[in-house]
Amino acid sequence: MALVAFSTEPLTPDAPLDARRFGMPAHPSVQELDVRSHARENDPGWFDDWHTGALAAIAERDLPDHAVLQAARHCHMVRLEVDDPADLGHLQVAWAVAGWLVSQGSLAILDAHAHRWHPGAAVAALATDRPFVLDAEVGIIVETGDGPGLAVHTRGLAKFARPDLIAIPETGEHDLLAQVLWRLARLSADGADIPVGQRMRFDEQHAFTTVAYQPDVNAPQLNLNNDGLLIVAV
Repeated sequence: MALVAFSTEPLTPDAPLDARRFGMPAHPSVQELDVRSHARENDPGWFDDWHTGALAAIAERDLPDHAVLQAARHCHMVRLEVDDPADLGHLQVAWAVAGWLVSQGSLAILDAHAHRWHPGAAVAALATDRPFVLDAEVGIIVETGDGPGLAVHTRGLAKFARPDLIAIPETGEHDLLAQVLWRLARLSADGADIPVGQRMRFDEQHAFTTVAYQPDVNAPQLNLNNDGLLIVAV
């Protein structure tokens, strides 16, 4: 997990995190939790990289007022690493901390693995007993541009210690391959470890196999910050 919260003011020193209020579970992954705050004045270039370029375009899509990022002077990084999680407690831990950061004045949260922004108010409104919803944690991205070879891929499966999934659709296949990737993403989030060389049938007309993703070799460079599996037709 890697979440980044942005605020105009620093955190209140020693502010308590109420486990019941924010849904913090008694989970072993709490021991791996790393929360650090950074002031923009200490490294403006590094700070602004979190909300410029491609992430700025995503912020315009996801945030009702993305100008709050320009006004931010502090960010708070929530990191949590689990080798092969047996359950989803680590997600609950990270989002509980995000809720606490919103209560301390954070106005926007970046889910760095999923490349998705969340308004602070939306994070504050999350029910602590909400069910797991895959598309709240993982996204399907359809790359845009000119020419052939544009990818459809997931972002966010690193949260489940699984590679992201990539396909290169032929004309007219984008919807089909998005459905294939989503079905495989669900299996991955549920704990399936899909190996290289796995053959699978999607329906009577379509079968696929998995190949190790090699950026700029067998698929475009997608800057996943995660391993990838390329899904190819057989």
